[in-house]
Amino acid sequence: MTAHDLRPKILIVEDDTDIASFEQTMLDRAGYQTRIAETGQRGLDLVKTFAPDVVLLDIGLPDMSGLDVLTTIAETADAYILMVSGHSSEETRLTGLGLGADDFITKPFSGNELVARIASFLRRRERARLRDSDGRLQVGDAALVRDLHTLEKDGRSVALTALEFRLLWFLTEADGRLLTRAQILERVWNDVSGVPTRVVDVHVAALRKKLSGVGASYQISSVRGIGYRLDASA
Repeated sequence: MTAHDLRPKILIVEDDTDIASFEQTMLDRAGYQTRIAETGQRGLDLVKTFAPDVVLLDIGLPDMSGLDVLTTIAETADAYILMVSGHSSEETRLTGLGLGADDFITKPFSGNELVARIASFLRRRERARLRDSDGRLQVGDAALVRDLHTLEKDGRSVALTALEFRLLWFLTEADGRLLTRAQILERVWNDVSGVPTRVVDVHVAALRKKLSGVGASYQISSVRGIGYRLDASA
């Protein structure tokens, strides 16, 4: 296998040739293999033959609903899906995330932002390597210790409640992916109906203080009306 074959593969499903060319140029420069599909059906065909690591999927496609394409990819392919939309409505974003998109990006966007989002997905594939036999998970330059339910950095340690620990572990494993409050409630609280979404906000506020308390380089950022992601601090 050649070095070229080892490069991560990105599939661009976009019918606007100018936008597709821009995206391809930026991703090629970043060292990725790329393919372009100008229709939803061509995108589905390339998912099978190209086997991408990440699919950059425009929601507005000429031959079929981008949401239908999203659903099929999410159900059949082992690929991260970055939803691209010219619409910034909360409803569109939540629908896509609910159908299986890992994140969304709204046009217009910069090439640097696009490359950063793709890199975030690919880092998640390496996340398992950061775990050791003691049940540790890196949170930037800090570490979650499963057995102790603590967050540690440079000799400093802070205790986490069981819910705080599960919430921060979930956010860390997402590695920058936006998580909706509903996703968090389902994973951390095992409930999407009986627990008010406000409880997520309360626990996030507590975690922000504890991350700051140990001097962690990562903090929890909010996307208004949708949810939270773990981001490197400025």
